[in-house]
Amino acid sequence: MIERRPWVFISAFVQISSWPIFVVVITTITIVAGARIVVIERTHRRVRHILEKRVSQRTHELERAYALSEHVVNSATESIVVVDSNGRTSLVNPPARRLLGLEELASEEEVSRQFSAEYPGTRNFLEQHRTEIEGRHRFTVTGELVGRIRTLEVSGAQINGTGDAYVFVIRDITDAITLLEMKTRFVSIVSHEIRTPLTSLAGSLDLLDAGMLGTVPPRAADLISVARQSTSRLIRLVNDLLDLDRLESDRVTLDRTCMSTDDLLVETIRTLQPFATDHGVSLITEGGPFDVWVDHDRIAQVFLNLVQNAIKFSPRDTTIKLSVSRDTDGVVFIVDDQGRGIPPHMLEEIFEPFTQAESTDDRHNSGTGLGLSIARRIVQRHGGRLWAENREPDGARFIFTIPDQEASS
Repeated sequence: MIERRPWVFISAFVQISSWPIFVVVITTITIVAGARIVVIERTHRRVRHILEKRVSQRTHELERAYALSEHVVNSATESIVVVDSNGRTSLVNPPARRLLGLEELASEEEVSRQFSAEYPGTRNFLEQHRTEIEGRHRFTVTGELVGRIRTLEVSGAQINGTGDAYVFVIRDITDAITLLEMKTRFVSIVSHEIRTPLTSLAGSLDLLDAGMLGTVPPRAADLISVARQSTSRLIRLVNDLLDLDRLESDRVTLDRTCMSTDDLLVETIRTLQPFATDHGVSLITEGGPFDVWVDHDRIAQVFLNLVQNAIKFSPRDTTIKLSVSRDTDGVVFIVDDQGRGIPPHMLEEIFEPFTQAESTDDRHNSGTGLGLSIARRIVQRHGGRLWAENREPDGARFIFTIPDQEASS
């Protein structure tokens, strides 16, 4: 059989070759097309298998992402509400349901329907606070909610690619504000009650130290001196606490006037020159003059605090430079010293209340730890910034800016 196969093919070829030419062509085309169809089907099956696998993987990834997002939203402690372009809610997480009194409703449809019926002014709310929402700013709203007057802190943002859909993160700060008001009243009452007897005590000690009641033995004089220093420190602490409390609660009104930076530098040098001389430190000035629109007493308080700190922590026979310049931020005040500088991790922490960059055993020169915190808040109330840097090769630099008069206005 094997030996006859070549003759079979030759015989078939002789028979085909005897056919008309168009029959040969049609037969060839049919064979080629059939083979091509088989190849295409195999390719399509392979491509379909790959695409189905990819779609399955992508669907699984989307399901996991959705489940994760749902878990995060539902597990968040903050209230989250998503509002669509028609002002209807499309998502209200469990904390938001509790806040809005909708926790008994089972489905999202019921929540959305009840929310729209209960709070029909959603669109008006969006229009009223559009500027804050588009600027991604936090704002507070106060009103009756579930039978109680509440203050809410709202962070709103427009969802990209969804037209006028918005997401809101809501915090109920009613209790926090109540506690803050209680703390403010407590600090104010206690500070005033403490300051009155301390003032009387300081006056009595001054009279004793001045010998108004007769000569005091040396040992008693030393005790009176220590008592005077401690009393003065307590009075400074009470005054600083009151200042910080007023600044934090926005109960400080700035009395702005136009003044020259030269006047501020001269006043600072004149006030602190004896203190600098006692510490063996020189004070020099540079730059100016410029006009600034500030509360004179408050800015003088800031500058005095920065320069006094620089003197306190500067080695003897060093120089502290007070400079003034102008840039795009306005007028820039700089206090440079040649001390040990500030640990890098504390460049921001030193502006927190009761925080100091380094301790000292000299209780006469130690502060309350509130001066820099107060100074920063005063500068911020003027629309400026206050921060600290380390100088090379040594020393610290404190910088604060005051916007120009036009910007402040």
